[in-house]
Amino acid sequence: MEYDTLVIEMLKAFPELRELYEEELEDWDGEDPGPHNIFGEIFNPYLIRQLKEDKNEKLKLIFKFLEEMAISQNEFVQEVLVCTVLEYLGDDKLLLCRAHDYMEYNTKKLSDEIERGLGRK
Repeated sequence: MEYDTLVIEMLKAFPELRELYEEELEDWDGEDPGPHNIFGEIFNPYLIRQLKEDKNEKLKLIFKFLEEMAISQNEFVQEVLVCTVLEYLGDDKLLLCRAHDYMEYNTKKLSDEIERGLGRK
């Protein structure tokens, strides 16, 4: 997984986010919002909604995608995962606990590291 194609990969994996993505692009007046903004504004609310609704099959797909980000050799992909997704997820202990049930090894390891680093664990 590469940083330059991260948003495209997200949209391939979750085509239901395409409409929200197009709306977000309109707000940026032709500028590239970048993966951090797209994941923060579109992916995170989607993830939280799935966790709250406990959509088991969808959550498996989401966390498989996050694991692919976690094992990426591209440090910027991992940065989006850690700083934009996992740090945000850790703001809600109940949702983080639920998310841990779906996290694969590398995602969970990064999540635990960020939580310790922020003094929340």
